[in-house]
Amino acid sequence: MANCGFYSDPCNERTYGVPDGQLYNVNPSCTQGSISWSYPKGTLRLFFAPTDLKDDMFAVCFQSHANKSTFDVLDATNGDKKPCKRISDTEVCTDYHTNGVIADVEAKGPLRYLDEIRYRIVTEDQKPPVVVNMP
Repeated sequence: MANCGFYSDPCNERTYGVPDGQLYNVNPSCTQGSISWSYPKGTLRLFFAPTDLKDDMFAVCFQSHANKSTFDVLDATNGDKKPCKRISDTEVCTDYHTNGVIADVEAKGPLRYLDEIRYRIVTEDQKPPVVVNMP
């Protein structure tokens, strides 16, 4: 369930009452945007299937609002959950996939009223996700 409400951009979605672990379809016309999560708790399972990239390999990159690490993001596309690759100190990306990406966003820390995670979709011909060695 998404309700853009006061959000004027359909790629900036706000979730209400999505049950823990239930698949949430992100707007297929969007290649970047944000998802606001009310009272983040448990897992928000996101499905990305951009209509413009039906047969192309693509990854989804995520960044927490205000660069705070309030979520863990796992690539769950192939049924197993594996941590996303860190490409900078503030951004993580899934592996490249075709026909859709499933990402599990797991809330961590104390319960908050609202939190936001930003996303962008990158194709193989764009700068590929590269793992950054973090201290």
